[in-house]
Amino acid sequence: MHKFHENSYLTEIKTIVVGIFSENEKNCVQVEENIFYPQGGGQKGDRGKLIIDGINYDVIDTIKDSYNEDGILLITAEKIPDDAKGKSVGCSLDWEFRCRQMKLHTAVHLHHCLLEKIAGKSLPFPKVSAIQDGFAFNRYESDEITPELVEKTNQVFREAIASGAEVKTYPDVEKKGFRFWECLGYKIPCGGMHVKNISEIGEVETAYNKKKGMPTVNIKLK
Repeated sequence: MHKFHENSYLTEIKTIVVGIFSENEKNCVQVEENIFYPQGGGQKGDRGKLIIDGINYDVIDTIKDSYNEDGILLITAEKIPDDAKGKSVGCSLDWEFRCRQMKLHTAVHLHHCLLEKIAGKSLPFPKVSAIQDGFAFNRYESDEITPELVEKTNQVFREAIASGAEVKTYPDVEKKGFRFWECLGYKIPCGGMHVKNISEIGEVETAYNKKKGMPTVNIKLK
């Protein structure tokens, strides 16, 4: 069972190791109840620690199990002994890393929605939306995303963050495994991790450039 959608602020849990194996030269672990979010949708996989028999094992990445639609694999720096299967394990999330991911992921969605508000029409969704170390970006194929439009949006973006509006995430009742993100009356499909209130994003820096000829909006947390 995955706990991250129930409570994206849950940082520790005790559960049971249900699988230990190697795949593509990676040390993989599966746990019964999981708080680690897997890489996907431009968001990086969670990091943290597993504590088994008093020994700490670093979780350096979290990915989806390519052989199991609902499966998630925790990637550890060191191989966990095979006899740990069935044992109790303490899971501890790298909260600083997760929190930064949540802020940036919410920020890129919010900025795009406000671009549409300023433009007064629907705009093409970003071709690529991704989070890097310390910043995130939306990259578009459309030349409708101009420097002037981005500059006008940036001020509204900062004001919106300060407004303290609620962010809602919830499952799609019609499509299994799909979820929605909703804020300030905007709604988009997204199953990632987000803050509960946009004021948590804090102060940001935004910049427009063209990467490979594609208009790109960079968002950096201060």
